[in-house]
Amino acid sequence: RPPRATLFPYTTLFRSVIVVLVLLLFVVAFMLVRTVLAMRGGEELTETPAISVEAPVVAEHLATALRIETVSSLPPAPFPEREFKELHRLFERLYPHVHSVLTCEVVGQAGLLYTWPGKQPDLPALVLCGHQDVVPADPATLPQWKYPPFSGEIAEGYVWGRGALDDKSSVICILEAVEALLRAEYQPERTVYLAFGQDEETGGQSAKQIAALLAERGVALAAVLDEGGSIMQGIVPGVQQPTALLGYAEKGYLTLHLTVTADPGHSAAPPEQTAITILAAALLRLEKAPLPVRLDALRTLYADLGGAASFGWQFLMNNLWLFGGIVRRQVVRSPAAAALVRTTRAVTLFQGGIKDNLLPARAEAAVNFRLLPGDSIADICEWARAAIDDERVQIEAVSGGAWEASPVSDVTHPIYQQLANVTRQTYPEAVPAPFLVIGATDARSYAPLCPQTYRFTPLMLNAEDFKSVHGINERIEIETLGKMVEFYARLLRAWGELE
Repeated sequence: RPPRATLFPYTTLFRSVIVVLVLLLFVVAFMLVRTVLAMRGGEELTETPAISVEAPVVAEHLATALRIETVSSLPPAPFPEREFKELHRLFERLYPHVHSVLTCEVVGQAGLLYTWPGKQPDLPALVLCGHQDVVPADPATLPQWKYPPFSGEIAEGYVWGRGALDDKSSVICILEAVEALLRAEYQPERTVYLAFGQDEETGGQSAKQIAALLAERGVALAAVLDEGGSIMQGIVPGVQQPTALLGYAEKGYLTLHLTVTADPGHSAAPPEQTAITILAAALLRLEKAPLPVRLDALRTLYADLGGAASFGWQFLMNNLWLFGGIVRRQVVRSPAAAALVRTTRAVTLFQGGIKDNLLPARAEAAVNFRLLPGDSIADICEWARAAIDDERVQIEAVSGGAWEASPVSDVTHPIYQQLANVTRQTYPEAVPAPFLVIGATDARSYAPLCPQTYRFTPLMLNAEDFKSVHGINERIEIETLGKMVEFYARLLRAWGELE
C-alpha cells in the first residue's frame, strides 16, 4: 500500500476529470433540450371557410389574359397602352361583381387600384398586390417553346404562356376570389385594396405611385401581401416535405458601374497593363473578397420549421454558438442557400476595346449586388472601394437603380400567423416557414406604410417550373389555379375579420 501523500495527485486528477465530464454532460443535455423544444409541433389549425372553385374556368380566364401581350418596356420603347386597356376590359367582362361593388382607379398609365369598402372603415386596411406586366420572350428561344409564349394554350393539365407564373396568375386568382366572395354576399370587416402595378418587371414605379396615393389619403394599413416565396420541395436542407416560403423581407439592390480609362495606342507596343486587364484584376479582387456570412435568415427559417426539419439540422441550428462554422461552410456551397446568408455580387456586364490591334481607351463593367438586411448601400460602396484598392478604377452607383433592403416584418405577429394558418389549410402537405426573398417585388413600395408586409405566391413549384419563370415554357397547373383562388378567399376572410 503506497504512502497517503502519493495518492493525493491521483485523487485531484480524478476529481477534475469528473468535473469536466459533468460539465460536458450538462452542455450536451442543454443542447439536446434546446433542439427538442425547437422540434415541438406548431399551433393548431383555425379553420377558415373555403369556397367552391371551378379550376377549369379559372384556367380559361387566365389563358385569355396571357394572350394579351402586356410586356414591360423602358423608354425609348413605346408603352403598350392598347394591350393594357384590352386587359382592363377583360377584367371588367370577367368580374362583373368586382366592378359593380369595388371602385377601380387607373393610377399612372395603367396601374389599377381597387377599393372594397369594409363594414368598419376605421379599421386599418388590407392590400393584396400583383402586377399586370410580363417580361418578353427572347426571340432566339421561340423554337424551344412547346406552345407559343403568348398563345395562352391549355394543354396537358397546364395553362402555358408568359405570365402564367409571374404574375398574371396571382392577379387573376385574386380577382376570382373577390368575385366569388361577392357572389356569396360577403363583405370584410376592414377595407381591402387590390393594387395591380403595370411595370414591376422594369422597376416598379407604378407601385410607388399607388403607395404614394394611399399615403396621401392617410390610409392606415394592417397587412400587405405581394408575390414572393412559393411552395417548394427539397430546397431547405434537412426538410423532406414541401416548404411554404413566406417572405418577411426582401434584399436590397445595387449596381456599381466600374470604369478604367487609359491611353489608346498600337497593340504592338503594349504597356504592362491595359484598361481591360486593370479592370479584370479589380473584378477578380471583388470575387476573392466575399461579403461576410450572417445566419439570421436561416435561424428565422428553422425556428418555425419545428419537427419538419431533421433532428441533425435542428441540432446544428439551435446551437450555432458551437456549430456556426460548420453551418456557414455547408450553406455557402449552394448559390441559392448562400444568397440567404450574405450580400451577393455578380459581374453582369463587361465591355472594352473596339479592335483587336488597338489598345483600349476605356473598359467598363457592371457589378450587381443584392443586399442582406443590415447591409446598406453606403456599406457596400465602401467595401467595394476597399476590396478593389486601385485609384485607376472609378466606381459609381448606377443612378436610380438602387434601393436598401426592406424592413423586416414580424413573424410572430397575428397577421403572419394567420397567413401561415391559411397556407396550411390550403396546402396541408406543406410546412410554412419565414423566408428572406432574394429578388425584388413591388412590396418594397408598401413596406414603409405597413410593418406587416409579406411576400408569398400560393402555388407549388418543382425545379422545372421554377426554371420557366422568365425562361422557356412558363406554365401553371390547372389544379394549382383552383388552390390559389381558395387561398386568397380564405386569406381575405382571415385577415378581413382579424381584430
